[in-house]
Amino acid sequence: MKNKILLMIAFLVIVLFINISVGEAKEVRGVTGTSIKIGVSMDQTGPASSLLVQLTQAVRTYTKYINDSGGVNGRHLEIIVEDDRYSIPAALAGFKKLVFRDKVFTFTGPSSASLIFVLWKHIQKNKLPSISAPFTEIAINPLKKYLFIVCDTYEGQTRVIVDYMLKDHKLGEPRVGLVYPDTEAGKTDLRAALPRLEKYNVTPVTKEIMMAGALDATSQVMNLRKHKANCILNIGTFTATTVTLLRDMRKFGLKIPVFNTFGAMLGEELNQIGEAANQVYSVHSTAPWYGEGPGVAKMRKITLKYHPGTEKPYRGTIYAHGWAIATVMIEGLKRAGRKLNEDQFIRALESIRNYDMGGISNPVTFSSSNHKGGDSWRIYKADPVGGKYAAITEWRKSD
Repeated sequence: MKNKILLMIAFLVIVLFINISVGEAKEVRGVTGTSIKIGVSMDQTGPASSLLVQLTQAVRTYTKYINDSGGVNGRHLEIIVEDDRYSIPAALAGFKKLVFRDKVFTFTGPSSASLIFVLWKHIQKNKLPSISAPFTEIAINPLKKYLFIVCDTYEGQTRVIVDYMLKDHKLGEPRVGLVYPDTEAGKTDLRAALPRLEKYNVTPVTKEIMMAGALDATSQVMNLRKHKANCILNIGTFTATTVTLLRDMRKFGLKIPVFNTFGAMLGEELNQIGEAANQVYSVHSTAPWYGEGPGVAKMRKITLKYHPGTEKPYRGTIYAHGWAIATVMIEGLKRAGRKLNEDQFIRALESIRNYDMGGISNPVTFSSSNHKGGDSWRIYKADPVGGKYAAITEWRKSD
């Protein structure tokens, strides 16, 4: 009888232990004993898909490499991608699917600053540790527990390119023509550009709105000529729109330097349009595909292992940005250890100090009071003859 009672107690203890273990596993969304779910929301079929498919591929490829190397602390990483189509309705729908149906543990995305403006409250409400692909100020200021960016903000890059344009480039008497889209990205860069120009006692001679995807820039170029601009600050836009601007500048004989924020350097198109790109400068927080450094070389080696024969045409700089996001996210997962939960992951990310990116970007640092990973940018010049962006400065900090 005594033995039966002891067996019954042992049985109840085992059942209780199993139930507690199962209950604890269920408490951590997206984490099992063998896997971690990672949600990605990026434009795959919309207006920015030619760029953001590359970013998505970078995250997939690096994750596959990690899985093939044994995973993270004994767990396999499962990537689930939603197409936000660069639109608010699709971004919201995809986010809800990732959180409530797929139950992802962590998240990266969405495609644009306007979409993170919509999603950040949902990220906070659902306690979803996230690395924002757009690096808008709203993502990190004021501090948001569940949101990180791996580089400096849009505002920082705008200050750096304005400083280069007015301090390093010899313009004589600067007559700056501003070109920007009437979008959240354009307005964000504009809010940073105007005070920075004012610091140098410079007022734009004209402000030209050129929407993303524009196929003609005749009126903008004519106005730039009319106001005798001797340089252009092209902000808040993408590579394809910049190509349109440059082609029409060449068409109408407007030969003045163009200084771009990072969006104009996401792809390699500027190096493929010949003479029109001879005076084009851009700022970026990550190295191009063919950049120097052990981290960049590793990125190329791993990518070509899984995608042989795709060295050219060169992947855009957006690919390195995706690689940086995946690298930092997975470093945080490694540091969080086997007993993984949201708070542990956040503390692990916040423990990253001067993390060497091997040339992909400047070192990344977070803390419990700062979720902005970087503070530095490089200036690049387009080189249509060599077919590559050439770095013409070292890393420069914004202030």
